[in-house]
Amino acid sequence: MDFLRSITSKKALEIILGFPCTPDIEIVGIDDALNRVLAEDIISEEDIPPFSRSLVDGFAVKAKDTYGAKETNPRFVNIKGEVKIGETTQLEVEDGECVRVSTGSMIPRGADGVVMQEYARYLLDSIEITRVIHKGENICFIGDDFKKGDKILEKGKRLGYFDLGVLASIGISNIKVYKRPLVGIISTGDEIVGIDESPKPGQIRDINRYTLAGLFKREGFIVIHSGIARDNPEDILNKIKLIDDADIMLLSGGSSKGERDYIMESIKELGGEIFFHGINIKPGKPTIFARLGDKPLFGLPGHPGSCIMVAIRFVLPLLKLLEGEKIQGHGKSIFSGILTANVPSSVGVEECVDVTVERGKEGIFVTPLFAKSSVISSFTKASGYIIVPEEKEGYEKGEVVEVYTF
Repeated sequence: MDFLRSITSKKALEIILGFPCTPDIEIVGIDDALNRVLAEDIISEEDIPPFSRSLVDGFAVKAKDTYGAKETNPRFVNIKGEVKIGETTQLEVEDGECVRVSTGSMIPRGADGVVMQEYARYLLDSIEITRVIHKGENICFIGDDFKKGDKILEKGKRLGYFDLGVLASIGISNIKVYKRPLVGIISTGDEIVGIDESPKPGQIRDINRYTLAGLFKREGFIVIHSGIARDNPEDILNKIKLIDDADIMLLSGGSSKGERDYIMESIKELGGEIFFHGINIKPGKPTIFARLGDKPLFGLPGHPGSCIMVAIRFVLPLLKLLEGEKIQGHGKSIFSGILTANVPSSVGVEECVDVTVERGKEGIFVTPLFAKSSVISSFTKASGYIIVPEEKEGYEKGEVVEVYTF
């Protein structure tokens, strides 16, 4: 394979997401299930709610008994009794009758609406109703949320806090989820030193280890680091062996062509298969994607900006796939905004540009930062990024662009 015979970002993502994987399954308690990915469909074995209940404090009635009611011409119904919260009832509402209920109370038979207490005036053993209600008003009927046999959560869904509420509502406390992938990170390069060291001329502290680890930990993945590999094949091979338990391996630095870059040689020496070396993007062109045994391996650019952008756009989607999640893509939410400045770009290369976003009365305004790939500070200022397609010669001020948030 020729070095940097670049492929498009679309083709790269297609190859990456085509990597064969069968996520392992484990069972976790509901308290530990937030942000985990479901490993099975959840089918309700009961109706929720299991009984019809009042949504307000008031009086359960037949809706037809309220027709024509208003302040100056109220309707009268007799109070038959009361249903308290948590009680069952055998009461039945007949024509001209009502039953006192509270929010959450069971609805007695015969009632098809609830008059809020604000629209009822007490008499001795009856009430005046001063407002018309319609059938079903202020009632959550049995099975309104979901019915027995309904698929309420789908395999491959990442669980949010509302999903945990749904699981709790049907009594599921132990949940089958996919195991979180273990991410192994290696920093490479003779110029890289630990953060506790004082860099000598020509050296730089290890940045990528911490930005990558922070990104993946924030997304809920488990991260291990084997240390800094020096620019020699033996050290790189040894560091790779130290993260042999990882589900995915990331080597930052050493993916650009140079007489002292050994990642490609190390992959080949270990019997790995290289799928591509080079994506037609800026920043992030010298990206490697390979297989080592049955595990995916990325060679990431050494420049911090390039490294983190490739991780967001290409590594994260694969990690989510390895965790069994169905939804794929790069970045987070997408929204549109108006450019406040020109964004020049070269035709033939897809370019990512960090941006800030400001919301005003006249819309959302997007300002490019134009940071170099070797710097990391721009990411602390950026709200997200835009993508200039390879066939487009930049954007002009005032154009509407799509913004991907971090």
